[in-house]
Amino acid sequence: MNMKVRKSVIAFLMATTMVGSTAVPAMAGTITVKIQATGLQGENSKSVDTMLSDSIEIADTGNVTAMDVLKELAAPGEGKPVEDTRVIDEEGTKRTYYRKGLLEWYESKYGNYISAIKLDGHNNSAVGKFFEDNGTASTSTLAANRGAYFKTSKLNETEKKYMEVKANSTWNNTVHFANYLSEKDYNNYSGWMCVIDKSTYNNGVDTVLSDGKNHSLELDFSMMMGLDLGYSSYVENTDNEWVPVPGWN
Repeated sequence: MNMKVRKSVIAFLMATTMVGSTAVPAMAGTITVKIQATGLQGENSKSVDTMLSDSIEIADTGNVTAMDVLKELAAPGEGKPVEDTRVIDEEGTKRTYYRKGLLEWYESKYGNYISAIKLDGHNNSAVGKFFEDNGTASTSTLAANRGAYFKTSKLNETEKKYMEVKANSTWNNTVHFANYLSEKDYNNYSGWMCVIDKSTYNNGVDTVLSDGKNHSLELDFSMMMGLDLGYSSYVENTDNEWVPVPGWN
């Protein structure tokens, strides 16, 4: 997969205005950004699929969030995002999704959430998937001989030990929206994790990054709640309880 690499440096984003001789210039921090899909690795993969690798400088003023940075790099331009309203449950609840550039996101009572990343050629056909059913190897050109999902044994162990369900029961084997890699694709617990400075303990894409320090920001696709990225997380068991699970090594 081609890596979209460009070096964007926007000096002193939202910098303060100098006021007389006593004003102190704002300090700038570099934010390195990567959008990748560790959770799509197969047992034969030699690298991680990467959709964007970039960087930007922001000043230590205002409240510039990870979402602001992602929009600047992955959804640039003045045009408005495309809105798509969907029914998300059996009760008929509707939610509006926004698409622009590489990003798809929605707003909830907890804040902004990245629900999908644009990925041309990805669809629910045999030739458009990275894996066959239950994470088994696909012969599609898109799969590029990656083999079966690289953490199948760990996923099955988590299903049986922590979720108390049968092995492979969390797979739905579906790509939900053509040309996007979306939450719940392939597995009911898949989605995009916001990793800031190598940690998932943050406020997601609403985390403020404009503190004058350097930060790393990764959107990383996980097949199972961030566990396959190596981060500890939670899964739901048959008693509808969310239980802790250590990250998979």
